Amino acid sequence: MPENSDFDRNGLTIYECIKSKAEEYKDLTAIEYYGNKISYTSLLANVDRCAAAMYLHGVRSGMHVAVILPNVPQAVFVFYACSKLGAVCDLIHPLSAVRELESYIASTNPQIVFVYDELPAGITFLSGNVKKVVLVSPAEYLPRMARLALKVRSGVKTPAFIRFETFPEFFKKGTKPCSIKEDDRPIASDACAMLYTGGTTGKAKGVLLSSTNFNKNAEAAIESCECLEKGDRFLSVLPIFHGFGLGVGIHTVLMYGGTSILLPIFKVKKFIQLISKYKPAVIAGVPAIFGAIVAGDSKDVDMSFVKLVISGGDRLPSDTQDAMNELLSRHGSKAVVRQGYGLTECLSGVSLMPPGCLEHNCIGRPYGNTNFKIIDPETGNELPKGTNGEILISGPSVMIGYFNEKEENRDTLKMDEKGRVWLHTGDMGRIGENGLLYFECRIKRMIITNGYNVYPGVLEDVIRSCHGVSDCAVIGVPDALRGEIVRAYIVFDKKAVREGGFDEALKEVKKELALQVSKFAMPRSFVVIDEIPKTKVGKADTEALLSMENGS
Repeated sequence: MPENSDFDRNGLTIYECIKSKAEEYKDLTAIEYYGNKISYTSLLANVDRCAAAMYLHGVRSGMHVAVILPNVPQAVFVFYACSKLGAVCDLIHPLSAVRELESYIASTNPQIVFVYDELPAGITFLSGNVKKVVLVSPAEYLPRMARLALKVRSGVKTPAFIRFETFPEFFKKGTKPCSIKEDDRPIASDACAMLYTGGTTGKAKGVLLSSTNFNKNAEAAIESCECLEKGDRFLSVLPIFHGFGLGVGIHTVLMYGGTSILLPIFKVKKFIQLISKYKPAVIAGVPAIFGAIVAGDSKDVDMSFVKLVISGGDRLPSDTQDAMNELLSRHGSKAVVRQGYGLTECLSGVSLMPPGCLEHNCIGRPYGNTNFKIIDPETGNELPKGTNGEILISGPSVMIGYFNEKEENRDTLKMDEKGRVWLHTGDMGRIGENGLLYFECRIKRMIITNGYNVYPGVLEDVIRSCHGVSDCAVIGVPDALRGEIVRAYIVFDKKAVREGGFDEALKEVKKELALQVSKFAMPRSFVVIDEIPKTKVGKADTEALLSMENGS
């Protein structure tokens, strides 16, 4: 496998960067969590104590630590503490299905698992399979009154038979500083984190990322934004287990001395209220968020403090882009939405529209340390400007590789004759004469809903495995708020499913999906039909299914 990890072997680790920023910014607020402000100095102290407790529990260089948490301060502490120890922090979606969680844990054998304490149904299997489990509550770092209110509202209790340690109990053990041997000290090109993605096939795979990936991506993002200053507040609604949320909402913010406002629970329809409450200088989100802002527009909301608005995760509809720009102007902001492009395999964004650009379907100018080229996906030949082809990316943000996936790495990371590694994105686009990038479509079959990638083939495999199912097709249906919603079409074998028994058979399908796929990927609706329309080559005709949706 060509490894893309030699850009900065002698650079700083992400922990060393945080330590440096703590010395520089000291009492400035690094993280704000429901009014609880954690300074850069305090952040480092919490990271060091967390690392000491992890070291006491046997975490050493090269080991994995799993984090199954939303946006809470503890997740940030653990992320940087792993870097101090040279461990790999596996960041996992808390809404992952039980069997997904089991698969992730089994593949990396983490030394410690930090898990959200409100997910008891999905974590019972951990009690017999993991060395150490730490339960993390979103209430622990809340101000006192907010903590009491959350306790009253929640009512979720961990079953008595789960005897896991709480985060405060774990944290108390970190009083003695850990002494790391010189030979065990991590380097910038080492893997420090693993995020999960579907890659080119849709099967969940771990993306290994280094400190170099994080630091160089942050450096280039700050340069491309051109307006970030210490003290700027960033509303971090995108989750920490998402490359955009972790790489930009956390690490990039801390690199320029900003404040990351963490929100573990996010309701898109209330986003406009969050802007008014927290007054962020920077707003970043997926198209669904901006659609919600436009839909929930309030005439008396001041946005004069907003100076940067970034959209990523999916194509921003032209009408949403125009409406959002008009809304910003009407509410006193001089910013316009700047669309970017990236994927988990290069951490987050690697291109961004220049300031003031109003073009539609433009995904920006490549970061200064990143190269793009467009090739013919059939021949591999590079194509001239203005011609659509597959987007390839090379630069220090490109991942080390997929975890234990030789075939996928061979197909996705390819070295050219000059020794440069290129990431094959599976996306189609072009480079204009102006040097800007334009997105066309995806080569691989994929649905994006609320900024999350959903791979129809994965859902179809689960559905087809269910009793009585003879055929199925999963499609993305356009949705003004979410971009797309997932819909499953199912054909039942009438011989295997008794007359009138389709409802029961469908319940079994839903039950199996709930066990095997994440909640965000679950179809929002199911349609039982007599036959799946097919193309001339025998594949499901998604266009015909969409026509059925539209009644044509």
